[in-house]
Amino acid sequence: MSFELLTSYERPLLRPLVLPASHPTKEPTTLNSDTQSFQTRLWRVSTHIFDGTGDREDSLAWPPAKFNDNPAGIPSDETYNVPYNAASAKTSKNGFQLYANQEKAKESTKVPPSKLVAKRYVPNDAAKGSGPGITLLTLTGMGVPKEMFEPMIENLLPLLQKRGIKVEEIWAVDMPLSGESAQINPIGYFYANEKDITRDLLLFVTAYLPVRSGRDLPKYLQPRRPTSQARQPVRQNLHVVAHSLGAQAAMLASVHAPSIFSSLTIIDPAMIPAGKINDAMAKLPKDVLCLGLSKQYPDHASVEKELRVNKRTRGWDQRAVQMFAQHGVVPDESGKGLRLAGHPRLEWALYYDKQTPAECYDRLSDISVPFQAIMPARPFAVPPKMFEADVRKIKQKTEVRWVQGTTHQIVYEKMDVCTGFVADWLTEVAGATKAHL
Repeated sequence: MSFELLTSYERPLLRPLVLPASHPTKEPTTLNSDTQSFQTRLWRVSTHIFDGTGDREDSLAWPPAKFNDNPAGIPSDETYNVPYNAASAKTSKNGFQLYANQEKAKESTKVPPSKLVAKRYVPNDAAKGSGPGITLLTLTGMGVPKEMFEPMIENLLPLLQKRGIKVEEIWAVDMPLSGESAQINPIGYFYANEKDITRDLLLFVTAYLPVRSGRDLPKYLQPRRPTSQARQPVRQNLHVVAHSLGAQAAMLASVHAPSIFSSLTIIDPAMIPAGKINDAMAKLPKDVLCLGLSKQYPDHASVEKELRVNKRTRGWDQRAVQMFAQHGVVPDESGKGLRLAGHPRLEWALYYDKQTPAECYDRLSDISVPFQAIMPARPFAVPPKMFEADVRKIKQKTEVRWVQGTTHQIVYEKMDVCTGFVADWLTEVAGATKAHL
């Protein structure tokens, strides 16, 4: 697999990527992971840190000078909304330049690159077989830690092994403002829009994710710098499983760099059709889009107790509850009890961005890799018939799975159902009898 430095994509949304300045990374706040590398019954795990892209969007609501301040002070003022512009759906003849001129872009923004945390899982037992195996990349939605997919992976690996599909590695990346990524940035570090989430994901796949699996890696990943070649190598056979904002980021990354993923499985992505639906969603209080959890807790048991009664999380599988209670909170600086890893006001303020979810839906039909959608019967924002009609426009293999009796939290409410769909899909698109993508 490889990517083009200049793609022919005619509806680009993103600024080109800017590699962070090369300098030694300072030791971050202690992460939830007790050690950088450890082994369980199913896999060996290592935790890694990387810097996001430069040239980031600035926010009038919460400028960089405020990043060390308590984000509870982020104002509630709808004048900070970033509205959808229908002109963004139009085509351009210029294509998309994936990487900026690095010298010219160095001083292009006052917003420092974010730091993000990724976890690598190397299965202890992989299916035997000729040819390369696959790599999975999992992405959660905002507000939950990357480890939320671990119960799914635990059940998925034996299923794939029985079907002769070799999984070389699984990578999970924290969404910004969530999990360990929230811990290693200043307390008030803020994303001005959701497109910079996609740009950080693109930088991870094209510059940080090793081209080959199985190698020893440092705690702090160093980026590969683009060469003068038109095409640059990336990891082979990379399949994505992503939910909500993670799914949105994967979709937008895929259309801007169409050859980096071998398939997409998106689970109720954070996207909204433009027009009346987007206009109505834009009028909703931002709290409706957040988990709405308390900021502080006396102990882990109280975290689990709230998750079982909270409107957004009360339908979660017990395994998801336990993973959040373990990885979604950290010791409070006061020395008393626990707090959410990411300040909830940061997630709340992200929804000043009213444009990226609609821009993402505009580009659904631009996807050019095998595409599976796992959706609640009542999706996040898109009518099912409209969604199915637009998926049919994708010029690749597609599958839409509808699940009854669940909500936008489907991946945590119906974990075993989602696992089965992912196993069937990967068997179909990456099985031993198929050509490797």
